[in-house]
Order: sequence, then C-alpha cells, then structure tokens
Amino acid sequence: MKEKDWKLLKTEPAIDLNILNIEYHHYQNPRNNKVVKTIAISGNDAVNVIALTKDKKVLLVRQFRFGIGDYTIELPGGMVDERESNIVAAKRELREETGFAGINWQKLGTIYSNPVFMNSKITHFIVESASAQYPTELDDAEDVEILTLSVKEVYEWIDAEKIQHPHTISAFYFARNLLDF
Repeated sequence: MKEKDWKLLKTEPAIDLNILNIEYHHYQNPRNNKVVKTIAISGNDAVNVIALTKDKKVLLVRQFRFGIGDYTIELPGGMVDERESNIVAAKRELREETGFAGINWQKLGTIYSNPVFMNSKITHFIVESASAQYPTELDDAEDVEILTLSVKEVYEWIDAEKIQHPHTISAFYFARNLLDF
C-alpha cells in the first residue's frame, strides 16, 4: 500500500472535559488537496480484564452506559490513572468494580479505543482464579451488577449480540486461543 501524506495544517482547542480533551485538527487531503476540519479526542488509556474464577467462569459486569442510554454487559475495566502502569490499573479496576482479585496475570493485547477520532488505547488482560476478596469501590456514576458466564456462553452471547461492547469483544478475540470452550 502506498502511504499518502496527510498534512496537519493547524490545531485549535475545542473543549477540555478533564478526562477528555477535544481539539480541531485541520488536515490537507493528499487526494484532492482540500482542507478538512476534524475532531481529535485525547484521553487516558484504558484497560479491561477477562477474570476467570476457579471454576473457569468469566466475570462480567452489567452497567448503564450514558452514550447509549442503556445497559451493556462487558468486562470489568476503566481508565488508567496518571503515572499508573496498565497492569496496576487492571488490578485496581477489577478490585474496585467487582471486589475480585486473582493470580497469573497476562497481557492479551492492545488496540486503539476508536482511531476514527481518539488517540487512546485499551489494553486487555486475563487473570486466573479470581475470587471476591474486597468490598467494591464504585464511582458516583457507577452501579454495577456482577454476572458470571462460562466461556462458551460468552462467545454465544457475543454471537447473539447480547454482548456488544467492542472492547469486550476485542479482548475475547485476543483470548480465543487461550480459552477452552
């Protein structure tokens, strides 16, 4: 594939939302030389966790998502704090959202959250022997219901579109060769 050089001509602030910073980027399209005004969102990276219990069930959370105004079923996870490593964030998010902790942590992979207009990434992890060990520590905007499914059921729910969160689906893509189902 031949790479074409998109020229960034100008960057201007749009809005700073604390956890997200939105800018306008003006690029020159190499195909037609027209200048296009785009939106670029910068924010912290994120993590999520496939937590397998001792009986090989997958820990999932059901929570309300404001963007769609409805509930999703997804993996526990969240934002990486400033100066926090991805693995530390994954362990913290699992503990805060579910009260669970586990052993044998393994990184599965990293993808862009949404490269259409965001520069942040999400890193997926898997952990074994997860069990409830702590009280949950939910944010003011969280109300989490914990679910457990077999690995086979998770893939069935993805196929049936009961699980639609893209970061959960990508985590299970990365884990497909590690999971028995």
